[in-house]
Amino acid sequence: MSDRHLYTLVLAAGMGTRMRSALPKVLHEIGGEPMLIRVLRTVREVGGQRTIVVIGRGADQVASEVKRRAPDAEQIEFTLQDPPRGTGDAARCAIAMMPPNYDGDILIVYGDMPRISAATLKSFIKNHRSAGAALSFITAHVETPSSYGRVIRETTGAVSAIVEARDASPAQLAVNEVNTGVYLADARVLADALAALENSNAQGEYYLTDIVAIARRRGHAVIGWKADSAREFGGVNSREELALMENEIRIETNRRLMDAGVTFIDPATAYISEQAEFGPDCVIGPNVQVLGRCSFGAGVRIEGTAWLREVTVGDGSHLKLGVRAEECRIGDHCDIGPFANLRPGTELEGHNRIGNFVETKKARLGRGSKASHLSYLGDAQIGRDTNIGCGVITVNYDGFDKHPTRIGDRCMVGCDSQLIAPVTVGDDAYVASGTTVIRDVPAGALVMSHHPQAARTGWTANWRNRHKKDSDDGHNGSDGGTHGDHKA
Repeated sequence: MSDRHLYTLVLAAGMGTRMRSALPKVLHEIGGEPMLIRVLRTVREVGGQRTIVVIGRGADQVASEVKRRAPDAEQIEFTLQDPPRGTGDAARCAIAMMPPNYDGDILIVYGDMPRISAATLKSFIKNHRSAGAALSFITAHVETPSSYGRVIRETTGAVSAIVEARDASPAQLAVNEVNTGVYLADARVLADALAALENSNAQGEYYLTDIVAIARRRGHAVIGWKADSAREFGGVNSREELALMENEIRIETNRRLMDAGVTFIDPATAYISEQAEFGPDCVIGPNVQVLGRCSFGAGVRIEGTAWLREVTVGDGSHLKLGVRAEECRIGDHCDIGPFANLRPGTELEGHNRIGNFVETKKARLGRGSKASHLSYLGDAQIGRDTNIGCGVITVNYDGFDKHPTRIGDRCMVGCDSQLIAPVTVGDDAYVASGTTVIRDVPAGALVMSHHPQAARTGWTANWRNRHKKDSDDGHNGSDGGTHGDHKA
């Protein structure tokens, strides 16, 4: 790539009326993340000094999501197009944000074009610069051009104009070379062409496509760069198009992973992020969703109906039926589930077991530690080779703040125990079943909070006889009165 400066304009102010949604169109998700975020990640890979996003409907919501999820969000600026007056007017809004003396290149892409690749954009930019063009745009051949703008060329092959479908003649509509909507231009040439735009068309809008004819009339070198495939440049304008694109991405991703040595029990029901990485000999069961940047080591097995987002899983781990895990790290050779919920901040060092109906949150378990059933471990740090019994709860919330629980190495925490944070249990300690731990437990100690056990012989027979007498007298409690007076 040349050292010439590059700004990127992302047009994301479209109304998206065909989506029939309160959510701005560019925030609808493809592959587990908003379309606009995918586009911003791609242009970040291309490089450049700054990115300007033109927003319109739902502007605050779009800006908030970009700041939260986009890579290098601090390098992104926003400008508002209000009212919406076409793509040319949107580009004008962005140009107004740029330094007045900027003389580099400007790349223009759309925020609802989620499949565009950095490799294609880099090739496009390289061609533009090596040819010495003032303005370039990407074209593609499609069998059914429908509503795409047609690329009109002279007999020499030089581009003369782009004509929007709604304004095209029958002869022009027969052309199957279309404009994808991706442009690259010298900043001064672009600003000059945008200033000359008019809205004398069927929609009464300022078309960005008109900059091609304007630049040609002013003697600038204009290139229509043909892409190998139109697939990358498909936009999303309806729920049906959203679903179709999602399906295409899923099929291509699963095929790529199978070619790399991953087994799918049922590829048709596996939804795997393009950003996910799998080691050899992984097995993915039916109804598995893997979202965002996930990493799986060699030989990982994921049984059916799992939901995983932003997780790292070590070699040889087994995620059983119904596992949900988000923003967590699972070490080597761990057994998770069935029906376990690993919430953000969970870290398992390795050789751990998190069993059925166990929930963790900001919990770190040392190597070999396990919680096999029905427990909640929140804001907890647990050492190595410690066993957490059934029904154990780290009571971490006092109604205002969260507090930590620390449990040492080689501890036994008995069933149905509660640890009231903040509290520390030392190494090699035993917590007796049913204990409520409210103070720190020294290393090697046994802690219990049992009340003295008492047995009343004959109590059951007396209790039943009393109820039999009440029933014989016609007072069986079926009218909703008092049941079972347990006082002895």
